[in-house]
Amino acid sequence: MSKKAENLISEKEELGKLIDICHSNVKNSKIIKEYLSERKVDSYLIDKHKIGFFPQNLSVLSNFVNFDLLKSKNIIRANGTSDFSEYHSLIFPIYDEHEVPVGLSGRTIMPEEQRSALDIPKYKNSSYKKSNILYGLNSSFEDIVSKKSVFVVEGYFDQIAMFQNGIKNSVAICGTAFSRGHYMKLRRIANTIYFVLDNDDAGYRSMSSINNKFSKYGLRLKFLK
Repeated sequence: MSKKAENLISEKEELGKLIDICHSNVKNSKIIKEYLSERKVDSYLIDKHKIGFFPQNLSVLSNFVNFDLLKSKNIIRANGTSDFSEYHSLIFPIYDEHEVPVGLSGRTIMPEEQRSALDIPKYKNSSYKKSNILYGLNSSFEDIVSKKSVFVVEGYFDQIAMFQNGIKNSVAICGTAFSRGHYMKLRRIANTIYFVLDNDDAGYRSMSSINNKFSKYGLRLKFLK
């Protein structure tokens, strides 16, 4: 086995362990459970998407997960601390379409006013190639193939809400522009893409840009408010 293949297997295993630890922590975190309940995310969806709570005791975490790998993924800083434990403790695991874990996205649950005063971004992502990843594609793949169509939304909670309301052929772009990589993944399994982006100026600009870039390549593109 090549060194590159060994590294990929190690990365998959270590990220998988971290995701499982974060997910198991949810049941012990009253604040996270209350937050998810307020966002109408039920226990089935928490389990389905392996939503987690990042460990607060990093010295204990280091006994279970390889910190060198976590540092290479920008989950742990060089000095052994982490934004994920300090600010962005609500965890969305990121998988590719083959169910391989590739990273994490953490969300702060601070009140908006406090977050802005401290100049803390709402989300923190580990290192992974966002232009090649669509959140939820691992769980929606079969529904997209079956329906030959896909709904593209902006964020994690948007995709989870679509899934919860029976629209299971949905994915989210999550903090980046809709890319050629995204388009190429979807064109292999769908005939129509429905974009349901934010109903603001930024959302309209994004939809206009998508239409200009990709409307000539064969798939039907639909833009919904």
